[in-house]
Amino acid sequence: MKKIVIAGAAVMALATAPSFAADAIYAPAQPSYTPEQADLAIDLAFGVTATTAYVSRGYDYSNGPAIQGYVEGSYEWVYIGVWASSLSGPLSAPDTVEIDFYGGIRPTFGDLSLDIGYARYYYNRTGDAGGEIYGKASYAFTDVGLTPGVELYWDPENRTNYGVASLAYALPYDLELSGGVGTTFRGNVDWNAGISYTYAETVTLDLRYYGSNRNDPDMFRNKFVASISLDSSISALRNMMR
Repeated sequence: MKKIVIAGAAVMALATAPSFAADAIYAPAQPSYTPEQADLAIDLAFGVTATTAYVSRGYDYSNGPAIQGYVEGSYEWVYIGVWASSLSGPLSAPDTVEIDFYGGIRPTFGDLSLDIGYARYYYNRTGDAGGEIYGKASYAFTDVGLTPGVELYWDPENRTNYGVASLAYALPYDLELSGGVGTTFRGNVDWNAGISYTYAETVTLDLRYYGSNRNDPDMFRNKFVASISLDSSISALRNMMR
């Protein structure tokens, strides 16, 4: 994310991102909970990933393997979390760590899932690099195993935008094919496609191809990335102990 945010400070007239939400959001009244019910509504998720490259929006920020992790607390639709990754190479210098703080809401309406929030990006040496308002939507066609999605990001300080269209297809034996195409709306286009396997909803192996049109000389042309992730939550651990 570092180059996208910092480069945006020098580009003062990018295309405006489409409006993601209505002018006013009307949420239904929240039900009252007993102490036990409220405890079940609160969750803490966490995970760690080892990857052969930290790739984002057509840029490689690790110049080799990277370790990433996150912790996220949630209550009903509301969530707040922190995500971090190791950095290396000329594109990231002089920083060696990225830390992102984020929060928002994730309402669901049947098979429609929404995610509206804000993320702030920090680096261990250069400090604050700005933040983005984001909106995400996906719809699960469960009968055929297809889940299309769209994501929009807007940085009001650096006046940059980014959009993604994605598609996932569930396969037997906990396998999934997925891919996406992203754009800065200013000529840079990147894409990815890959296959993943998830064991017990906890361990995920992912092999993915990333490419770009290399409109920016710092973007890579193509790259294969392998990752292994371990994800869990307090609620999942509770269910395992029952």
